[in-house]
Amino acid sequence: MHIVREGFFAFLEGAANPGDGFGLFGRQHLAVLAGLALLAALLCFVYIQLTYTERPVMLKALAWFIFGMELFKQATFPFLHGGYLATQLPLHLCGLSIFLQLIYAYYADLAIGKAVGEILYALCLPGAVAALVFANWSMYPIINYYSIHSFLIHTLHVAFTMMLLLSGELRPSARGLWKPAVFLLITVPPVYVLNGRLGTNFFFVNAGSPGSPLDLFINIFGVPWFLLPYAGLVLVLWFLMYLPWELFRHQSRKYKVKVYSRY
Repeated sequence: MHIVREGFFAFLEGAANPGDGFGLFGRQHLAVLAGLALLAALLCFVYIQLTYTERPVMLKALAWFIFGMELFKQATFPFLHGGYLATQLPLHLCGLSIFLQLIYAYYADLAIGKAVGEILYALCLPGAVAALVFANWSMYPIINYYSIHSFLIHTLHVAFTMMLLLSGELRPSARGLWKPAVFLLITVPPVYVLNGRLGTNFFFVNAGSPGSPLDLFINIFGVPWFLLPYAGLVLVLWFLMYLPWELFRHQSRKYKVKVYSRY
C-alpha cells in the first residue's frame, strides 16, 4: 500500500496522534459542532413542514445520501491508498446505522421498521452524538476529507432520528427496549471476536476511544473488565433517555382518566 499522508485526502490514522489535527472541545471543534447543530436543526425543520406524503420521500433521500457518502468513501479508499484496511469496514455502530436507516425508510410501518426505530433511538442516536462529542478522528485537520466525512455523516445520523422524534413518527417505549438489547446480543459477540482477529476496535468493545469515558474505564478496570462499566453506562443512558417518554405517557393516561370521569 502507498497511503497518502498529505493533502485533502490524507489518511492519518496510525501516522498522527489524537489531537494533532484539532483539540477536543477546542475552538475549532466547538465551532464545527455549532454549525452542524444548525444543519441538523434545519433538516428537522424542513421535515416537519412537509406533508405526510412528502416526508417518506425526504427520509428515503436522506438515507440514500448517507449510504452514498459511505459508498464513495469505501470505493475511493483502495484507489487513493493502493489497498484496503480492515479498520475501514463499516462495522461500527454508526456504520450499521446506514443500513438500519434504509430499512426504516422503506418499512417504517411494518414490525421490522418499528424494531429498527427503537434501535435507532436507543443505540444509534446516542452513538452518533458521542462520536461527534468525543471525535476519535481528531488526528485529522478540520479541512480533510476523512474529517469532513466523519463530522457530516454522524450529524446526518443524528438528524435522521431527530426528524422522526420531532415529527411524532417515532415514539420510543421502554417496553421495546428488548429490541436494541437483542440487537446488541446478536452483533457484539461476533464483532468482539472479529476485532481480535483483525486488530480492529468496532463498537469500541476491545479498547476505548481517546478522551471518552471508556478511556477512564480502561484506566481503572483494564481490558476486558472495562466492558462491565461500559454496559452499566448504557443502562444508565437508557434510563435517562426513556424516563421522559414514560413520564409523558403516565401523565397522558392520568389526564384521559380525569377527562372521561367528568362524563
